[in-house]
Amino acid sequence: MAKITVIVNPQAGNARHRKQIPALLTQLQALFTIDQIYYTARDGDARRISRGLPAEAWCVVIGGDGTLHDVVNGLQETGNHTTAVGYVPTGTGNDFARANGIPLRPDKAVAALARSRAQSRNVGKAISPELGTQYFINNFGIGIDARIVYDTNQSGLKTDLNRVHLGHFSYGINILRALREQQGFTSTWQGEHTHANQRTYLFVFTNHPFLGGGIRLFPDDRRDPQRLSLVAVNKAPWHILMPILANILSGKSRHPKLHLYQRRHFRFATAAHEHIQIDGEEFQTPVHVTLTQVSQQFWLAETE
Repeated sequence: MAKITVIVNPQAGNARHRKQIPALLTQLQALFTIDQIYYTARDGDARRISRGLPAEAWCVVIGGDGTLHDVVNGLQETGNHTTAVGYVPTGTGNDFARANGIPLRPDKAVAALARSRAQSRNVGKAISPELGTQYFINNFGIGIDARIVYDTNQSGLKTDLNRVHLGHFSYGINILRALREQQGFTSTWQGEHTHANQRTYLFVFTNHPFLGGGIRLFPDDRRDPQRLSLVAVNKAPWHILMPILANILSGKSRHPKLHLYQRRHFRFATAAHEHIQIDGEEFQTPVHVTLTQVSQQFWLAETE
């Protein structure tokens, strides 16, 4: 049996799966030899724990995307991209699981680990003088999506919906409020060419198509796992924005004003006062950031 370290966040998803954790650990023990179990209690615990993992170890994370984000950041900060990370999603959004074929039911995710192997996946890397170095498993967003994350986290709605296992709807419910209040702002960005944008509105740098608990930003046939994707929408009148929103929420995510750029390297800068979200964690502009991708080992099903 493979020997694994388990990192558990019992508060993930506002603790909606907390009572399941003993059963999940029993299920893991039937499949693997558990060397150590760590429970997180404070922000940053998962990052600190993962910094101490040896290279080429096996690690299983029971938690949400925020916990997985912290574990990957701890590994990357110590140059340890060879530790294979398995994921049992118990959070609210679980977009990393959705993007990588990991079952969303925790017990089924544990069972899937038995037929999984270590595989390399790209994660985002953002370097800026304001935020330092941040790694992201899902997305780095500036503008309306970060505003929605902020409103969702501040409203308490996510907590209430998580109690009835509907937390993934909390992001969507705050979309209309953000549409009404978010203004366009000035930025510059560089992919293949340098662009000055006076109407920046939605700017999401992402490793995969999903955002906010399953909202699809672009179709699977346009996914390029070897390049970072930028999804951009400029500020426009309501009669233009609403069809774009409807197109995204319908899952089609194809619209002439929904722009997709894919590069190995981006730069972005703004002095405007705007929200930033990195895997759902809140930050603030101004920011001058360079975005690329780096490799990390994950424990994924053979079909991935």
